[in-house]
Amino acid sequence: MPKLVEHASPLVEPRRYPRQPFGHAHDYHQLLFGVDGQIELEIEGHAYRVDAEVGLVIPAGAHHLCAGLTDNLQLVADFPASSVALPARLMARPRTFSMDGNFATRVRALATARDADRGTNVSNQHAWQQATGLANGLSAMLGLRDAPVDAARFPVTDIDRYLRAHLDSPLRVDALAAHVGWGARRFHTLFCEAFGDTPHGYQTRLRLDQAVQWLMAGTMPLADIAHGVGYPDQTTFTRAFARRFGMPPGAWRTAAR
Repeated sequence: MPKLVEHASPLVEPRRYPRQPFGHAHDYHQLLFGVDGQIELEIEGHAYRVDAEVGLVIPAGAHHLCAGLTDNLQLVADFPASSVALPARLMARPRTFSMDGNFATRVRALATARDADRGTNVSNQHAWQQATGLANGLSAMLGLRDAPVDAARFPVTDIDRYLRAHLDSPLRVDALAAHVGWGARRFHTLFCEAFGDTPHGYQTRLRLDQAVQWLMAGTMPLADIAHGVGYPDQTTFTRAFARRFGMPPGAWRTAAR
């Protein structure tokens, strides 16, 4: 399993792709969410088209050629491997995904607001808020293409969905393994391969991603956030949050303002 880079931050911004083709690669996963117009990309000899209903996963390290087919606007998310919680397997190969109506509306609102406000610096806190919101919806859409899950395969989508729905519950790996029909030791090995993290490590990232959403949404007390994402008390939550983000949650909320 690759070593995670600590405190790597995501980036979310609108971009317009020129008609002149250009190519590059990068060491982070990139997600393209179509808003207006069309662009075409070539990755590993395969062509992909992104428009207002279709997005694209570009895995880290994949060289890609890009060109706008029309005037266009895309919302682009750069996700280092240790940033937002998404199963590594869902990001391991190029793949398109359809955006449902509600998600497409959220993407358009974010892209157009940022495009109109281009040149204004976006705080690290707001970048994380945008990225975690996108990741939560993206997980469900990417998983749709893998369902129904073959019983002989490791059910990545089902496990991810279960963990997201039970953030406030203690994680017992043996119970989760039994829930999906695997022995605990084999489950742990397969989980690390599929998610790019240990079960407890991935759950912690999910919990803190949700905490970011609640911190940025309003004035929800820190103790309520702590309990809502499964921490026994505010002190334990604060310690975990500061370890990941480099500052305690109260300072994070203040910096965002």
